[in-house]
Amino acid sequence: MTEDPSVLSSLPDAPLTRDAIDSLGDADAVRHASPVLVRGPGGPDGPNEDHAEDVLFATEDRIWYLSLEPEDGWSAEREATYADGEFEDALEEIRLEASKHAERKYQAETEFEIG
Repeated sequence: MTEDPSVLSSLPDAPLTRDAIDSLGDADAVRHASPVLVRGPGGPDGPNEDHAEDVLFATEDRIWYLSLEPEDGWSAEREATYADGEFEDALEEIRLEASKHAERKYQAETEFEIG
């Protein structure tokens, strides 16, 4: 079972801009914060600047893949712990999985908008 990171309660029910993601990464307990798939400005729910609905977030011993679902808000889709010296490998593994999920989500949303 995925243990939700405490950051979830501080996230808005909206996509995160690059500045918001950078701010997450600046927190003391945060080792890493980065977007999985950057979307361009606008869209039905997006801000008028580049933004992300899928984010990787890591502390000193754990990595989360966070995803924004329109009806449910932010949730932790995947979580992994890592030992010393394993951070880069663990991050890359979750990034690959998160990229596939984010791309499928984006394609489904785009098909719905076009269709």
